[in-house]
Amino acid sequence: MGIKKQSFRGIERICGKGFKTSMLSMLAGVISFAVPIQAEVPELLELVPDAKGYELIYKFNPLDYVSKGYQVDNGESYSGTLKKVGYLLKTTDNKGQSTWAFVSMDPFSQDLNQVGVPNAASGIVQTYVNNLEVVGNSPNIKTGKFEKGNIEFWPNNYGGGNVKNIPGATNAYDFGDAPAQPVVGYGSMQVHNYLEKQTVIAFNKMSGGKSCDLGIGNNTTKSGHPDWTFSKSGNNYKTATMLVVGQFDNLKITPVVKLDAQKISFRGETEKAFFAPGETMKFTFDVNYGDQPAPEKPYTLKWTRTGDDGKKANGNEAVVPGQPIVITTSMDQPGFVRVQAVLVDNKGRVIKKKNSQGKLANVDFDGGAGVEIEKLQAVADEPADFDAFWEKQKAKLAAVPLKFKMEKVSKPDAKVEVYAVSVDCPGPRPVTGYLTIPAGAKDKSLPAFVNYQGYGTNVQKAPASGPGNRINFNVNAHGYDLGQNDAYYKDFFAKIKSNGQIYAFDPKQNSDPETAYFNGMALRVMRSLQFVKSLPQWNGKDLTVSGGSQGGLQTIWAAALDSDVTQANSGITWCCDFAGTTKGRLGGWRPSYVPALNYYDSVFHAKRIKCPVVITRAGLGDYVCPPSGLAVLYNNIKSPKKIVWVQGSTHGFVPPKSQSFVIEQK
Repeated sequence: MGIKKQSFRGIERICGKGFKTSMLSMLAGVISFAVPIQAEVPELLELVPDAKGYELIYKFNPLDYVSKGYQVDNGESYSGTLKKVGYLLKTTDNKGQSTWAFVSMDPFSQDLNQVGVPNAASGIVQTYVNNLEVVGNSPNIKTGKFEKGNIEFWPNNYGGGNVKNIPGATNAYDFGDAPAQPVVGYGSMQVHNYLEKQTVIAFNKMSGGKSCDLGIGNNTTKSGHPDWTFSKSGNNYKTATMLVVGQFDNLKITPVVKLDAQKISFRGETEKAFFAPGETMKFTFDVNYGDQPAPEKPYTLKWTRTGDDGKKANGNEAVVPGQPIVITTSMDQPGFVRVQAVLVDNKGRVIKKKNSQGKLANVDFDGGAGVEIEKLQAVADEPADFDAFWEKQKAKLAAVPLKFKMEKVSKPDAKVEVYAVSVDCPGPRPVTGYLTIPAGAKDKSLPAFVNYQGYGTNVQKAPASGPGNRINFNVNAHGYDLGQNDAYYKDFFAKIKSNGQIYAFDPKQNSDPETAYFNGMALRVMRSLQFVKSLPQWNGKDLTVSGGSQGGLQTIWAAALDSDVTQANSGITWCCDFAGTTKGRLGGWRPSYVPALNYYDSVFHAKRIKCPVVITRAGLGDYVCPPSGLAVLYNNIKSPKKIVWVQGSTHGFVPPKSQSFVIEQK
């Protein structure tokens, strides 16, 4: 049975779009429509009248892709031979000015998943393309026909290195970059006209929402990367639309009834977290479709195994309702195995569902297991002058008098008073943060808590109130002025970059422990504790420090460098065992190792801590802060200690009803 496409559209015009939807639902899985190429994409033809014969494959809004995904998704229902692919990006800025660009080329893949927004299943597509054609109204692009172009489509983090030797590209973020392994998730969807040294369109940081990187032509803003990386330029637009279109030979449309991903539950578990050398590790996965029938074409669990032993394995397992999937592996040496698994459809596209924040996230698992982790130690040697170096920093601190300003920002009748604080400190900037103290507290009556921030350039806001039973000091990592306008913070965070690198990531700056960005941060940690101890309300005996990630790193510094600290609570601690990757351990997201960073490595500070320490979370799938480093950190603590290992937990995610494995030494 064949139905001509133009006839079907005629029926739709007469009976309305609801007729088409009903018919497709009725015929799903029964009929494929063989259609002639007489397609129309009105939004495209309105801007490019010559762009005829295209089918709409995908449509989405880059500004809310993370929460809503595709508005139109024909990637699974279309089949045939793709002979041309094109991308239309339309934007309206905050001043109401509209800009657009359409770029087409010969197909670089026949897999429609790979021509859409990059995902874990589409992988890395970094290649030259032929017969590039560019049209648009932006003065930032060169229009016309070009023999070649190139694309950079991947879901990975990436660096600026010109790994493909694209002519004219540099080691900055431009039209020749280097995707990183493993997939971490920043993402790049870029089409380039390298012959003109131009980015035509870019959509990076797909999970960024309004703070995604979005642009037409090269980014020419001050200190900006040409391909818009790290620009957060999505904030410049009121609206944005991207169309992915294609011209096909022998196009067939097979209507597909899709499952509601929100009803799918997916869980990965292990019987235990720690194993003997050579012992079989079993990772058990359960997929439940809820009250929905299983898909006609089975979904697949796509998995990879990596580890500190350097071994790799991967596979694909068909999902059968009611039957768990078991993946087995082992390791013969001390360290960790990492297992990643993701649910994909019959086209290899990753299944996504909204998470608790309302953002689309992969239905996946990232976890692992350890072998003889109590034997793990730092790869690098501790600097011989480690203690002398820190005595020198303390002397530097002592040379600057403890002077501070406390500006009350709470209401006069508040039960808990809130202060904006600035404390003089050696180094480039003072300690700044918000302090809360219960109103009317008597001298020497309260315990004190000092909290440190994670990595980032978020602006600290004044809290509305604070705990009624303690002093609480929230310290930002950078010592910027509090309560300033957006322009101040934008300029501040641009200025703390070094040699084009985000703060703390410049190897040249880090080559000397006195010039490393961490030096000023550590001085501010020590001075923040001195300030809190000077408050008359402090009881003189209870001083707790806490933080997660970069805040966890600062927490370890605080407990090691100030013997008055009585409790340290450090979660998903950053920068443990910097040198681990030099001996084959799986790496994380952190500054590249240089020997001077050993002075700031939390595993060496851990040896000097006298108070109890709780590592509140250590993710077995956290490869921002690899579990091997957390194990070394725990092993080096000589005081009472506790660590909570969480299966399936990444740096920013904890599974519902997660498996926890606690190790404690009192």
